[in-house]
Amino acid sequence: MKIRSTSIAVLAAVPLALAGCAAGPAQAPAPAPPPKAAAPSPEGVAWAGRMCGLVGGFAASQQQLPGVDKTNTATVKKTVIERIDSAVRSADDTINGLRGLGPAPIAGADAVNDGFQQGFTQVRDLLGSAAEKAKQVDPTNEKSFQEGMAAMQQELQKGQQLDLKDELAALEQNEELKAASRQAPECKQFFTPPQQQPPR
Repeated sequence: MKIRSTSIAVLAAVPLALAGCAAGPAQAPAPAPPPKAAAPSPEGVAWAGRMCGLVGGFAASQQQLPGVDKTNTATVKKTVIERIDSAVRSADDTINGLRGLGPAPIAGADAVNDGFQQGFTQVRDLLGSAAEKAKQVDPTNEKSFQEGMAAMQQELQKGQQLDLKDELAALEQNEELKAASRQAPECKQFFTPPQQQPPR
């Protein structure tokens, strides 16, 4: 049975909630400039670093997902399920890690952490739903296989509507948390470096 290339094109990637976040959080207009925050404590920097490490770690884990074996429809189904299940476990690990951070030593930072937990819960649930659709695919019937993979693709495409921009914006708007994050090496991935002006 020949597998149409279009039917497995979607299997090359799992949706990332962090897609586009490298460009930095959206800047919300503030009615007045906030007062300058006090220098963050070492505890605050360490806490922010752990939070950023967990969030960024999920994105890094998606680059190491198992590949898809395109030998036949049965191997495609098996390896697609393994790929999605691996992403689900990564999302679960991220959620559990965020829950284990403990109370933030920075006022308002717990709300940012809660937002990240909710975002990754949505990602995990969406991936779990896609995995269930993949498990229902019949690899012995080409028409059923194509339809089942299309249904799974539609489920994964819902991930394009998920992002963490609101949470990153909340991080940016909390002056003390932002200052702590800028000192934590694990958080550098979330801040856009200033563009260098070309010499005249």
